[in-house]
Amino acid sequence: MESFKKRTYLAQMGFALVEVILATAILSGGLLMVVRLFPLGLRIEQKVERYSTASLLGQTLMEEIKRRGYDDLSEAFPEEATGHGTGEGKFEEYKGYSYEVEWWDTETPNLQKVRVRILYEEPGAEDKNNPRQYLELVTYLARYN
Repeated sequence: MESFKKRTYLAQMGFALVEVILATAILSGGLLMVVRLFPLGLRIEQKVERYSTASLLGQTLMEEIKRRGYDDLSEAFPEEATGHGTGEGKFEEYKGYSYEVEWWDTETPNLQKVRVRILYEEPGAEDKNNPRQYLELVTYLARYN
């Protein structure tokens, strides 16, 4: 009787093999889910970095256009039709980034609307099914007499 009590007590102290396997499976499943999140976070971080770069480039270009002023706009970006002009270019320091500028006269005299579009592409997305991403900024320029 005493040896039976001793064995029962020893069996209650340890873990059964089934419990160890179950705990390992739950832990492995949790770790697998966490590991799968890392590449997703990295892709999102890369997208945010490209968008931030496009935003800074667009703001810089827009400020340069505003600094040059109303009268210089048609020189920098020639008229294609009366009261409307376009231009485009690439950023030499930033590979994969380019810009398009379009301006046109508004119904209000001495006021032009200017649109700057910064185009950037996802790495490896040079096919026709995956169009370029872009950021668009719009402002107005007035001629002061």
